Amino acid sequence: QIEAIQKGSSGINAEYGDDNFGLFEAMSAIELMDPKMDAGMLCNKELCQVTSAEEAIEKGLLPLNPTIEDIIGVSDEILSCICTWLNGHSLAQTVLTCLYLHSIPEIKSPVLVSICNAALKCCELIYCVISSAACFEEEDFLTCTYGYNLTPNMSTSKVIALLKEGEDELNKRVKRGLDILPAEDAILKRLTFWKYFVIVLHKIQMFEKKNMEPLKEDLKVLFHTVSPMKSSLNIGTQAVVTNQKHRRMVGFEYLVNQKLLSSTPPRYIEIMNRNTMCEYLMRLFAHIELVTKISDSTTLSSIIRFFVRFSEQNPCVLSRSCLFYVFLMGNKVLGEEPFTKIIKEEIKSFSYPVSFFSCYMSDANVKSLVNNFLDGTALGIQDYLQAMCHNKGRQRRKLGALLPDLSDLYKKSENFDNMLHTYLSNSDGSANHMRSFSCWVLFITVEVMIKYLLLGWDLELYGIHEAHYIYCYLEYLFSWLRQTIICGQDQVAAGEALEKKLAKRNRNMKRKKKEKTNHMVLQMTNVYQMMSHGYIKALEGFAIQGKLDDYLDKKFDNEELRFRQRFLPFNISMPIPLEISKYPSLSYIIANAPKGQEQDLFKESLENFTQVKQILDRIPPQHSVDSLAKVVKMNCVQMGLVVNGHCKDSKKAPILDFSICQNVPFMKVV
Repeated sequence: QIEAIQKGSSGINAEYGDDNFGLFEAMSAIELMDPKMDAGMLCNKELCQVTSAEEAIEKGLLPLNPTIEDIIGVSDEILSCICTWLNGHSLAQTVLTCLYLHSIPEIKSPVLVSICNAALKCCELIYCVISSAACFEEEDFLTCTYGYNLTPNMSTSKVIALLKEGEDELNKRVKRGLDILPAEDAILKRLTFWKYFVIVLHKIQMFEKKNMEPLKEDLKVLFHTVSPMKSSLNIGTQAVVTNQKHRRMVGFEYLVNQKLLSSTPPRYIEIMNRNTMCEYLMRLFAHIELVTKISDSTTLSSIIRFFVRFSEQNPCVLSRSCLFYVFLMGNKVLGEEPFTKIIKEEIKSFSYPVSFFSCYMSDANVKSLVNNFLDGTALGIQDYLQAMCHNKGRQRRKLGALLPDLSDLYKKSENFDNMLHTYLSNSDGSANHMRSFSCWVLFITVEVMIKYLLLGWDLELYGIHEAHYIYCYLEYLFSWLRQTIICGQDQVAAGEALEKKLAKRNRNMKRKKKEKTNHMVLQMTNVYQMMSHGYIKALEGFAIQGKLDDYLDKKFDNEELRFRQRFLPFNISMPIPLEISKYPSLSYIIANAPKGQEQDLFKESLENFTQVKQILDRIPPQHSVDSLAKVVKMNCVQMGLVVNGHCKDSKKAPILDFSICQNVPFMKVV
């Protein structure tokens, strides 16, 4: 292959491909002897000799009884390495570059011993939580430990006790009225930090719902220890970067991974600086504190909303893993009740299946069919929640891969509906179970499809010329969502009527009054459907004005191909995919638009946004639609200006600004 390339007429920027070496392999390849790509280039320098922990001790390069400033610097550098590790780099190139962690028995300073043991224990607990939650990809977190045992030969309680001993010793001096040096005060702050860091991670790893309140209290203390630690960063020994761009720090060898037999990522990485590390930790602890509020969400719909809103804050891999780990540890919600119970209550509030009535659930056959359906459904919903705990790029891919599973679940739910309907009709002619399960599964499926499309805006995958068919499909999906909600409400009404009838027949049967829980969901679905229609009409008007001509290349563009590729994951049985033949393409609209039609389209768009504004103004403030209402008002003003001829002669495409509301843009005409 190399000979073939050499014989060819290769020039500057020439590109070659092969069956076994395509673009993906080229992007993953290492450019040899490039200092940015090849970490071995640093090792070839005469001034950069890599030493292991044993060699450093033998040569006297590793102080076993370091100064207090060195201990502070080592503690801060270990934390920077842990944060860099959580940013997707390998353990061997971050945390394990600290030589003290490889030689804890030889260290003579008890304070440094306690910090090193705490660091290893934290890494062990972090590794356990992230690995168990499985909400990461290779770019988020590397699980390989390169044969190093992260588990120190002591329990968590022993690690905490060692930290507390050093903390108590310094606190005694303060209580005696003795002055302590700034460096000693900085050590005290770090011992307190490490102690609560271990405690919090241990409580998460061994989570029990009864420990939720103590966990919240410990998190508050831990969060408030970061700021004092940040103010004393300058006291500790600082890492120095040499002229050869090699980082040097007492107790660390940043290229020690090259001593390993197993291969490590070839790039030379940059360790996070200490100020950034403190900011990273504060965000991490704030997100974990938010995780503890999951206990306030009692219904499946509120739980899904919590997961969605949490992911919108771009949490790190550890906080995302903590959410899924805490919520669904051992397939039990918050470690207590079965996940199927939450799903059952959600379906009961959505469509109120007659099979859930106590008089029917006493039948062994009905109970078996219902439990089989709930068990199968639990796996799908669990995958949905787990997907929402991945990074946003992977979220979209996971949701797309989840749709065929939900489609299969819909088919199975139809079978369960038919079997239960047939069985209950034979035993009691008044019982009707048609579409009770399948309607709810369809509702979840449509929600996933909508989230998939909206994530495309968040990831900046769509161009302005694609916005038209994106909003056309969103309007189509919101109409499906509206139909499933109305269908569910009709089934609830029918179920309540049957329950009332059965209660008259059997006076011992207790009848609970049900609240309408889907009213607000239906109202917001109408809002988003009308807004989608408003965007569609505005974009059609802009296209007729020629504002999108730069994006619609008549020679090379193929709108049908783009449409099919964008919605390829939606080729499932239900909901029925929107066919390209039913989609009014922009090219067709531009070619067949009568003169002056853009004004009618702009007026229709303005009417839609005005109606949405009126609906949002009537929604109670507790539902938090302020950012959405603000965008709608701005779109009303903008479309009002466009109707009056604002920027009529401009050929610049409108800008979709998502800075105010993540899912709903403000259309800025320039």
